[in-house]
Amino acid sequence: MLKEHITQLEKELELPYPLGQEGGDYYALLLENTKIIIEKVLQGFQLSANLGEVGEELQESFFTTMLRGNLFAQATDGSFLGLDETGKNAVLQFFHPEKASYREFKEALEDFMNCVDFWNEQIEEHKKNPQQV
Repeated sequence: MLKEHITQLEKELELPYPLGQEGGDYYALLLENTKIIIEKVLQGFQLSANLGEVGEELQESFFTTMLRGNLFAQATDGSFLGLDETGKNAVLQFFHPEKASYREFKEALEDFMNCVDFWNEQIEEHKKNPQQV
């Protein structure tokens, strides 16, 4: 299912090159400076992106912002914010556990990309003005 959706997405977007296949059932889409990983899981798919480092001096206050963003998934469009294995980088993930139509896949990807943009802006804004939570 995922491979067919990726092929259709490439045609629809008229990409000059195919989406990078990271191996197996992983694909990579570059959104400005953020790599979005599209991965086949179970019957569905998962989207993930490393949003970048949240400076140590900003972590505590930004974690509060992230928690608020995760509350009822209101500021994440159904995705979830967290930290990578190092505990220094903010990550965003979306999980769709069941088979999806192309329309559902594309809408989820668009929502995820918008969410990546939003949270990248939040991180940058927080770095400029760490007192504002």
